[in-house]
Amino acid sequence: MTENSSQNKPSIGFIGLGSMGTLMVQRLHQAGYQPDADELVAMRIHGATPEWMAQLKNDGYGQVDLNQLIAFRIHGVSPDFIERLQKLGYQHPEPDQLVAMRIHGVTPDFIANLKSRGMQNLTVDQLVSLRIHGID
Repeated sequence: MTENSSQNKPSIGFIGLGSMGTLMVQRLHQAGYQPDADELVAMRIHGATPEWMAQLKNDGYGQVDLNQLIAFRIHGVSPDFIERLQKLGYQHPEPDQLVAMRIHGVTPDFIANLKSRGMQNLTVDQLVSLRIHGID
């Protein structure tokens, strides 16, 4: 690691990254990210790969903060989850909302069930609130 004087943030060199490494860091740099060592380790542990990030970009989540992307992986926010939400009319929930939905069990099936019972046009925050308070 070397010290990046412009941001006072450690930057990652390419020595010793092994098979994980150089290509992943180069692809992250090309995408506009400057990961530090902790972010790279967390990405590796949780499977936040550039390929997975490219799938998210196709769904409209191209410049999400790396720590938020790691939270996506930890809590199960996947391209499939996002695409199913989009089909239900939730075109672009904020990253924090997606994580909250997964944490509280707001699934596409839960939303579809509510819609089938006449509960239309609920916001993400309303959906999360319903789950928190045990309203199915």
